[in-house]
Amino acid sequence: AASLKEWHAEHVNPLSFRFGLHLTPDYSTVESVDGKSTEKYEFFNKPFGLKHWMEFGEGMGIDHSSSYDHNNNHPNNPRPWKHDTIIALLDPDQMLTRPITGHFSSLPTEAGGTGDIFRGAPSNDPLLSAGGGEGRKSKEINNVDSRLSFREHEPTFTVRHGHPLSQEYGFLNVWCKYASLAAGANSPATKVKGIEALRSYAVGPPYIATALDMYDIAVRWCEFVPTVYRHFPQLMAEMYAFSIATADLQLPHQLMASLMVSDTSGDGDGEGWKMVDDIPGEEVCSFAMDGLDVEVHSLPTVLNFCHRYGVGDTAFFAKEKVPANFFSCESSLLEEPALDIGSGKYLYKKPPFLKKRMEYSAVIEKREAFMVCASTGFLNEAALYFKERHCGENDANVMKEIRLHDLPE
Repeated sequence: AASLKEWHAEHVNPLSFRFGLHLTPDYSTVESVDGKSTEKYEFFNKPFGLKHWMEFGEGMGIDHSSSYDHNNNHPNNPRPWKHDTIIALLDPDQMLTRPITGHFSSLPTEAGGTGDIFRGAPSNDPLLSAGGGEGRKSKEINNVDSRLSFREHEPTFTVRHGHPLSQEYGFLNVWCKYASLAAGANSPATKVKGIEALRSYAVGPPYIATALDMYDIAVRWCEFVPTVYRHFPQLMAEMYAFSIATADLQLPHQLMASLMVSDTSGDGDGEGWKMVDDIPGEEVCSFAMDGLDVEVHSLPTVLNFCHRYGVGDTAFFAKEKVPANFFSCESSLLEEPALDIGSGKYLYKKPPFLKKRMEYSAVIEKREAFMVCASTGFLNEAALYFKERHCGENDANVMKEIRLHDLPE
């Protein structure tokens, strides 16, 4: 813990006094409702770490002398001291392209908006575009992209008490099968059916809510996730438990498409790919690597690098292949890709250490190029910032020669 605090104080605090560090216990194994320890699951740290930070983090804390009741369902819930604060919970492999403010607008930038894309619009919304997605049989049972928020039918949405907002994820209503097991047969979560499960609760990071709502969610999330994991011991267990917690509290989310991009395949509905698709192919790489200026092109809020991305023979990015010593004086920077990737010239990628090529469309090429170039630009910029402040004039290696494609698995 001491070494982490020292590293943070030396390397992160100089960026901004607002970049704090909060260390929690290791919650990879927790106690379940029957008093027994669970199997190891690293993602227990997300709900339990959030709760710990809200209770003990610098500037945080819980007022146990006051209470707040969500929908007459959970009396005597304590309130966070800073209950009006907007909290955004991201995954560690998500990079911000623009600030999260708690206010979202589908209006174009020239009209003062941010070009956001809402999800979950009613099927009679004249401004929607029909969605797709594996496992969804028709527009009537499918979330859709829209310029209007779902319940208020407005081109803007502000996060406030009782009105959280999150990115839509594609697990549909699968979480419902675990609701009664985790929350009990009488929980409001068990009453959520069909399209409402998709339109209000199929959510994932970024999660955005007031501290008042987020703390209640964190408490329920911690209660439910051990049971969900016991019945579904896989990666998505903690996300299903989050959905159950919010449904139990009757806190339907405004779903968004434009909060994130991650999976380049498909028609682009449900993620912010339409923003990327609108960038001219011949400039997508240079824009992603050197600018990401929302005044030039509308952008999704975060880039989620949870897949492998590649264009052509060697342009490639995979987070697990970034060297562990990348942020050091001696490490090289990442090799920059050719700036013409994404232009339609390379309709394939060659995965590392495989002879075969994977062919794709010009649309997919552009999306893959965007992720490769943005990740390269982000990491090189951060590494240069580190080297300028912590390395001697002759000690900083600024050669751009790390080719992730060729590094061993």
